[in-house]
Amino acid sequence: MKVTSTALAIVALSSTCALAQSPRMLGSSESWSAWRTRDNNASACYVFSDAASKRPDHLDHGRVTLFVRSLKRGKVRTEASLQTGYELAPVAVHVEVDGKVFNMIPRGKYAWLRRTEREAEFVRALKKGRTAIIEAQSRRGNKTTYHFALKGFTAMLRKAEQGCGRRG
Repeated sequence: MKVTSTALAIVALSSTCALAQSPRMLGSSESWSAWRTRDNNASACYVFSDAASKRPDHLDHGRVTLFVRSLKRGKVRTEASLQTGYELAPVAVHVEVDGKVFNMIPRGKYAWLRRTEREAEFVRALKKGRTAIIEAQSRRGNKTTYHFALKGFTAMLRKAEQGCGRRG
């Protein structure tokens, strides 16, 4: 099952979920799904979607996923990340959500928002937006572009927050 294998890969590779148990799907809507797992005896909830399109077509991008984790504690309540099937170049990953621009810092096959204080703004943009366009560069120098449809994101983020006992 494609969705389950992605969830397991994300949990297994995420440094924040190193001791996690098998994830449980909380629901899905359009291309987004919500999941809950146990992380150090606490629930960890997240949503993700695979890229709707990957450019250029002739490259093997592997699995490309946009991921938002719901956090129960701290000033920052979410953690957004990108996961690719290849090593990213050490240059900023650009994200545009209906005209709003954000930058991510890459490390290996992952990228996170450059400034954590923009997490709430980023999530608001995803909730209101129609499409997220991500431009990245591979370590080999290939420039790539990904489109993520945002329909279903808000409903699944709400499910993830409720699944971990947090209200959005």
